[in-house]
Amino acid sequence: MGVLSRRAGFTLIELLVVIAIIAILIGLLLPAVQKVREAAARMSCSNNLKQLALATHNYHDSVGTLPPLRVTNRTVTWFVLIMPYMEQDNLRNLWTPTVPYSDAAHLNARQFPVKSFFCPSRRGPGLLSTQEDVRPGDSGPPPDFTGPFTDARFRGSNNPPGGLGDYAGCVGTVDNYPTSTTDISWASVRANGMLVQGEPPVGTSFRGLTNFASVTDGLSNTFLCGEKHVPMGMLGRAKVGDGSIYNGVWTTYSGRLAGPDDPLAKGPYDVTPSTRGDAFYARKFGSWHTGVCQFAFGDGSARSIRVSIDPLNLRRFAVRHDGEVQSGTD
Repeated sequence: MGVLSRRAGFTLIELLVVIAIIAILIGLLLPAVQKVREAAARMSCSNNLKQLALATHNYHDSVGTLPPLRVTNRTVTWFVLIMPYMEQDNLRNLWTPTVPYSDAAHLNARQFPVKSFFCPSRRGPGLLSTQEDVRPGDSGPPPDFTGPFTDARFRGSNNPPGGLGDYAGCVGTVDNYPTSTTDISWASVRANGMLVQGEPPVGTSFRGLTNFASVTDGLSNTFLCGEKHVPMGMLGRAKVGDGSIYNGVWTTYSGRLAGPDDPLAKGPYDVTPSTRGDAFYARKFGSWHTGVCQFAFGDGSARSIRVSIDPLNLRRFAVRHDGEVQSGTD
């Protein structure tokens, strides 16, 4: 009589125990993987800011000034002007900076994204800005919002979809603007705090009104550019300041303010309005990195600033010539 044999296998209980152990291990590993992924994205974002700073320095060496935030309020921004210094000559050649951004000749140029203009923690190339206007009861700005998007310049054919970006030049603080108006959409703003009423001269060099010599507080103490705030769920929406990064129609597409009236956004869901002006939360700097927002400084370095920074210190970093010293490192 032969010996009976039984095939070895898992019992149901053993299988459930194994599955439970695997689930626990995944639960332990997932935060670590996410942390490593975010660290890599943050480093990539920091490198992008360094590239922007280097390109701006090279522009300054070539032209003698920092690039203007925009050539005029209907044409292109500083992101177009610095393209030759970021190995984007072919894309720059598609633009005629004295011709409106919305011109049909710019169709291909305005829809072409540049990878270095995106923070990987937030998004990548692909999405375009939307054609939209503020309507009563629309989500986003306060219901009684009557800001610049009621102006026909911001609608339809004057503001066609274009490539986006996650960075903006620092144009100082709201106190830089003239007391007669808070309508920054008509102002000709230059990098870090200079503003002139009316349209700037248009020439071949596109000189700004600011140079490094005028940054009397020190290049290492002054923001050059940083991550611009775009609330979660509102990517590409022009009315929250996420219009095309190439479009000079509204300064907040390519420039932001910082200070007590415009503190750093506390995170991607922050829709706290600015305390002055008509731009609600679209004027702020902010990131999707946990607890910090990254900036490039005038000396070319890139540093993380805690979103809890004292608003007065934030203003000192944002204004290039106030003669005030930061009380602390952040």
